[in-house]
Amino acid sequence: MENRVLNQGSVEMSVVCSDLSLLESINSLLRQKGVIAVEDESGVLHYIVDGRSDRRSVAGRVTAINPAKTAEQEKQEAYLELCIKTVLREYGFDMALMGTMLIYKSIYISLKRCMPLPATMKSLYCETGKELGLSLEQSERNVRYAITKSSLKNMRSRAAIRCIQARIERRLGLRDPLD
Repeated sequence: MENRVLNQGSVEMSVVCSDLSLLESINSLLRQKGVIAVEDESGVLHYIVDGRSDRRSVAGRVTAINPAKTAEQEKQEAYLELCIKTVLREYGFDMALMGTMLIYKSIYISLKRCMPLPATMKSLYCETGKELGLSLEQSERNVRYAITKSSLKNMRSRAAIRCIQARIERRLGLRDPLD
């Protein structure tokens, strides 16, 4: 039984001799990276994306696979960033605060993936805080602090984020301005 790993750039390939060994290798790679690309004989890449542990991030992984963005996609992303930052500044958020960055990232990710915000604030804090290396408690505290320093200081975190997102969606034309 031969099991060796060939490294070619960022692509790893395991050579195995039994079905069970092959499944174990694929499963371990999926757990580590979340996505595997396999090239067939004609040079076409096929992707296997793991959505077992976090179904919400699968859409982001699939869209992140294609690194070549068109000029139109880059313009849309730049406009989305501008809209979010503008609305946050209109509400008086300090862009240097970590809590403001958490709010910005969560809204940006949800609008870019065309997905609603997570149902609970805990999952929102876990998802965005993890990217910034923050624990759940740190994320909660930072977002609360950023909100208290803004003009939305009397609102709860979830209501404030929904209010910000609704204003951004109206600005992007995703919602009726009269809602």
